[in-house]
Amino acid sequence: MTTTATTGGAVVSVPSDAVGAGTRPARPPRFYPLDALRGLAIALMVFVGWACNWSLPPAFGHSDWHGLTLADTVFPGFLVAMGTAMPYASRTGWRRAFGRAALLYLIGCALVSYKYSEPFDLSVGVLQLTAAAYLVTWLIMRLPRVVQLPVVAALLAAITAAYLWYPVPGVGAGSFEEGANVGEWFDSLLGLEPHPENPHAWLPAVGSVFIGVLAGRICREHTGRRRLGLLLVLGGVTLGLGLALSVVVPVNKHLWTSSFVLVTGGIAVLTLVVLALLIPASSRGGVFRPLVILGGHAIVVYAFSETVVGRARDEWLWPTWEPIITENWGEVAAGAAFPAAAVLVCLLLAWAMERLNIHIRL
Repeated sequence: MTTTATTGGAVVSVPSDAVGAGTRPARPPRFYPLDALRGLAIALMVFVGWACNWSLPPAFGHSDWHGLTLADTVFPGFLVAMGTAMPYASRTGWRRAFGRAALLYLIGCALVSYKYSEPFDLSVGVLQLTAAAYLVTWLIMRLPRVVQLPVVAALLAAITAAYLWYPVPGVGAGSFEEGANVGEWFDSLLGLEPHPENPHAWLPAVGSVFIGVLAGRICREHTGRRRLGLLLVLGGVTLGLGLALSVVVPVNKHLWTSSFVLVTGGIAVLTLVVLALLIPASSRGGVFRPLVILGGHAIVVYAFSETVVGRARDEWLWPTWEPIITENWGEVAAGAAFPAAAVLVCLLLAWAMERLNIHIRL
């Protein structure tokens, strides 16, 4: 005799005696496009981090102020990808959540200190913003589900209202210009120089992570065409809202504006839809297996790219090989070769860890 149980949107038949004995129903099959999305995000983070130093098309560099480039979509895409995993770890307790956020933050501080050869301090950076956005999102997920989206929407609305209507001393209200806006004014109160990952971006970034949470819930609770359809609606609506809002609030990575959150979040979810269409459900990633492997070791790969690979670039590759490649094949060739090599080295590390079954979980 069997008992039917619903798990993650899938119907699973479980022997009745096993249910009575406390056996957990089978978990839903792993949705590899989520891993591929994380892998794509980390690969682009490594590539863009190198490409910004080379003569590649403008899309591979960050926008000067307002506007959006490929490089601008990478970090929020990573946050969306991080958010997709959170519904799968819904039982994470207070100690683990706060410990994970603290560890991410401290690793980020150590990377900044190493990269710029400065004494260790509680500075700002990619992982520091990631830690703050993760923790606030986790706290919001402790609320009843019905109020979570309204809370995030209210948070983004309040931040937008501050930009539009709070009078910055010496500037006034409604300014999104460089050096004359609420976000940079707030950071200056903390004694910080302007930077895209400063505390002014921490709360808006919660919106990016929560878009990922919504996508992750769809992936966990639905299957097949319904899952793809709901993801397509989520991505399309989010992108559309962001474009509509951009008429009033410019898309700006430096300020992490609400329109930037929505536009980049929509792009990330639609990218997930494309990956879901390309990756067969029966495979472990197929031809996208390298992205799946990268996605399983994202934080380690990022730290490796910022330390070992970065030091090799600064002390050996850049001074030795850049002039040779540039002289023989041009700046564009050098611009493509070095970031691609960095991604390949990081992939080799992730592949080796996968083969040795080494998984470092924060």
